[in-house]
Amino acid sequence: MAAPTEFSASPLSHSSVADGPILLATDLSARCDRALDRAVVLAKARGVPLIALHVLESAPTTASPAAPSWRRFSEDHRELARYRLGLDLNDPDLKADIHVESGDASDRIVEFATQYGCSLIVTGIARDESLGKLLLGSTVKKLVRHVAVPVLVVKNRPHGAYREAVVATDFSPESRHALQVAAGLFPGTSLLLFHAYETPFGMRRLAEGLGDDAQRDAQMEMNAFLAATPGLPAGVPSCTLVEDGEPETLLSDHVFAQRYELVVAGTRRVKGIMGAMVGSVAERLLEALPCDVLLVRGAEPDAR
Repeated sequence: MAAPTEFSASPLSHSSVADGPILLATDLSARCDRALDRAVVLAKARGVPLIALHVLESAPTTASPAAPSWRRFSEDHRELARYRLGLDLNDPDLKADIHVESGDASDRIVEFATQYGCSLIVTGIARDESLGKLLLGSTVKKLVRHVAVPVLVVKNRPHGAYREAVVATDFSPESRHALQVAAGLFPGTSLLLFHAYETPFGMRRLAEGLGDDAQRDAQMEMNAFLAATPGLPAGVPSCTLVEDGEPETLLSDHVFAQRYELVVAGTRRVKGIMGAMVGSVAERLLEALPCDVLLVRGAEPDAR
């Protein structure tokens, strides 16, 4: 495994992330408690309000048979959900706004994130709950495609602020924007910029030294990418790493071995079959990575 390359950026004007509220999308399951805890940590650290959103099933016929009765919509159930969130968010140092809505979870999340100018959406995964399955798959893809707000999917219980994170890059504009957003959202976090390149089939068997040349070329491309990225504060990223191999596998292995708490990845807003492919990549990352994942849509949405 290649050793990370230390990187020290020149002091540049920092492109600040919009200082809007954080939106917590929760189904009130046990796994979403971790997302709630992380959202509280982030909101208090950044000094911004936290909007907690829970979406009830609009009618019993649309609810999963396994879903508890309080997950189905009625005024009594709305008040119970509001009461539970009120207990969880009862913190004098936190400004929280609680909303319990009915309808489609994806639509309500998009509406609230847009209406309130949120700077971040925080959610969790809960595989044994009907809404949790949506949050892991179609809801995350829909959020990334339809709202230009970073989506943080929380898997692990927080122990303070993120200390270290990996920003995955393929040198695209989307990954450049993801790096800039990560620097703005997590100013105290040490960011490793990670790139995996794949040597063409059979090339590894050619002349000795070819692998070193490919490694050197990839590192040069990494340096050029950073030189062309505006708005990074000094020391961001803290280091870079380029490796030869399949990107998703290498990223998962590195995160596991080094115990990283967060991975940041850029995504594109693409329609049609390509949109489904982009969504499947995001879902595979969510499945494979043992840490929290921040998905950041590109700054320039597809105008088609």
